[in-house]
Amino acid sequence: MAINVDGFYVTSVDMASFFDNTNGLVAMLDEIQDATISNTQENNDITGKNGAVIGTLKRNKAVSVTINNGLLVAGAIAMETGSPVETGTYTIRATEILTVQDNSATLEGTPVGAAGAEIVALRKKGLGGMLEGTYEQDATASATGKFSYADQTLTFFAGDFNDGDQIAVFYDMEVENAVKVSNDANTYSGVYKAFIDLQLSDRCDNILHAQMIIYRFDADGNLDINVGGTDAVMSITGRALKDTCNVGADAGKFWDIIFWE
Repeated sequence: MAINVDGFYVTSVDMASFFDNTNGLVAMLDEIQDATISNTQENNDITGKNGAVIGTLKRNKAVSVTINNGLLVAGAIAMETGSPVETGTYTIRATEILTVQDNSATLEGTPVGAAGAEIVALRKKGLGGMLEGTYEQDATASATGKFSYADQTLTFFAGDFNDGDQIAVFYDMEVENAVKVSNDANTYSGVYKAFIDLQLSDRCDNILHAQMIIYRFDADGNLDINVGGTDAVMSITGRALKDTCNVGADAGKFWDIIFWE
């Protein structure tokens, strides 16, 4: 006998997973704070004699979806930007704050700039952290305001810096086995199949389970990446499109929800 779901409430949203048309996993959210699935339709009155309502013209059903996750997820960011998650070796701009000793300082990273121009910029950190002076790279630190670079070591012209002075160094370096997500001006958010897993309780405190299947989740491309003193809640928003891909019983649906014990 089928379970009774005439009285239940949702105790948690356990997970939401999103798949592309090849059934490849795009993103999984498993720290969901809350989710809202809003179902709407337009109801227009049909009137007869003396303006009496004699019927309702119903149309324009729509479903909007909002999922708030407590963690940022690269795959979900890619869903909204329309670009894939890529892995590889990439160039980043590195910044190091170093302390000068004996007219030299050693970098932790390895610059990848052209030989003789590996360092993009170098400044002295003065009082209050203000950046001061302009220093240029050359082969031998030949004069005041000049410095040389070799094998992660910076060498300065004698007298330009005292022991204990701090400097800010900017250069490009490569990071390996890195992950990249892009927001390309010519790509847009995609359409995915979504599965939302729920845990329920009925009126007698029995634990039930449910899964909502959204056959065509159309990510709307709106994404805030919050950084700072508050928690970085990630909000995934979109709408359900009418399923025009399946045939038979599932054709034309926005979603199904399946309950079990």
